[in-house]
Amino acid sequence: MFSSGVNTHKGRLKSMALIFLFLALWTFPLNGHSTKARFHILIDTDAALDDLRAICLFLASPEFEILAITTSDGALSPEEGLLKVRALLKSLGHEGIPTALGKVVQREAPSWRDFCQGIRWGDEENINTRDEMKAVDLILNALENEAEPVIAVCLGGLTNMAQAIGAKPQIKDRISRIVWYNDSIDPLSGTNYDIDRKAAHDVISTGIPLEVISSSGENTFVFDAGILKSIEAVPSPYAERIVTAHNDKTILRRIESGHLRLWDDLLPVYLLYPDMFECKTMDEAARLRQLTVKNGEEIKAEFLEILKSRDNVKSLVFTGFPDSPELFADDVRPYMDRIIRKHGKEEWRVGVLTNELHGHLGIYSIIGAKMGLRARQYFNIGVDDISVVSYAGSTPPLSCMNDGLQVSTGGTVGHGLFAVCPEPPYRPEATFTFKEITVRIRLKDQYWDIVKRDIQKGVKLYGSGTEENWEYVRRLALQYWLKWDRREIFLLEVIY
Repeated sequence: MFSSGVNTHKGRLKSMALIFLFLALWTFPLNGHSTKARFHILIDTDAALDDLRAICLFLASPEFEILAITTSDGALSPEEGLLKVRALLKSLGHEGIPTALGKVVQREAPSWRDFCQGIRWGDEENINTRDEMKAVDLILNALENEAEPVIAVCLGGLTNMAQAIGAKPQIKDRISRIVWYNDSIDPLSGTNYDIDRKAAHDVISTGIPLEVISSSGENTFVFDAGILKSIEAVPSPYAERIVTAHNDKTILRRIESGHLRLWDDLLPVYLLYPDMFECKTMDEAARLRQLTVKNGEEIKAEFLEILKSRDNVKSLVFTGFPDSPELFADDVRPYMDRIIRKHGKEEWRVGVLTNELHGHLGIYSIIGAKMGLRARQYFNIGVDDISVVSYAGSTPPLSCMNDGLQVSTGGTVGHGLFAVCPEPPYRPEATFTFKEITVRIRLKDQYWDIVKRDIQKGVKLYGSGTEENWEYVRRLALQYWLKWDRREIFLLEVIY
């Protein structure tokens, strides 16, 4: 695709060795896995408006692997909060992140609950919140099954964290630290503390390192119309979700009055940029620390950078990834900007690498690339974290899907994460397993019918394996790449 003219199937074998070397360098760096998330986190939220912004920031950054999101009593009830969280995840295609609700602990709802109930985190239609698994069980399960150090991120009261540790005290050793938003730790005061004071004291008594992020002080940053406009300019689904939620008359009035601040949304900024916060140690063992913002304007800049970061695709050979039109073939150039705008830079990168590996611009290879990327989106993970079983067989053209699956997930044959089921019937389908959760993804029948019909038409018109037929397939592949949305063309089913 980087040369002018049309790549043909004939040159595939000749270039395969170089391509595999390239992909090996791209997928598996010699000095560690730089594409892995740096932070493995549990998020607990009471679903206030600033929690929406905070969770969008966590989702936007590839530095975070979100093990689970639980909802606690606070701005909303746990069940109301779960509805909001699941609506958000559904709207962003991250339904694979486990979620669960905690128990009600407040005698009376806070005065701002009506306001929070009216905020739209996403489409709430057909979302179930009546689950058997509760927050305590999910927290314990996530901690027991995670090999990496886990940070507990608490955006509301500490009820769920206290109950999980109380149910299994030894689990505290799996938590490297708790990062909590609260007004003050010395003395303990603030809305999140008041929600469940006993839980706060119980958590502090465990000795787990506790970092309290506070927006009190002279560097408090107001969430004003200017920052909302800056967020609107960021080409990101996470920025779009924040803007959509805030474009409500009631919320806009609060923004105009200067009521809104950066509160819970400071936590992702702190974890990524700790040097931007002033640290005050509260005990001799340095297990209790309070952190406040040094410079509000700098925080605003990093807030926006985090929203952009998911689209700043990482490469291990390139510094960035080529997106200059003059580097690509004449017929690809008109599609490049439109593909990036519609599907994001990551799909562009994955599609380019897939077609270079595949040796020609193919239909099923593009479908495989979109399918693997959809699986990663579902779990909100990077490459090299997922195992794949393909049902596309080993006979072209359907088996061409396997190349796209490997490139898009990093789950390759060489890494022991990719397998092809040898039993027919063969179909455009694969299963993806991540941390004991397996999802089946299949191309919808109506789209598969289109592919089969178009391929048969090419054979009738030009014959099988002719130069004219390869050019015809290439034109179709570019069209499918642009027009077909990975959120729409597949059926997803959780197997276990």
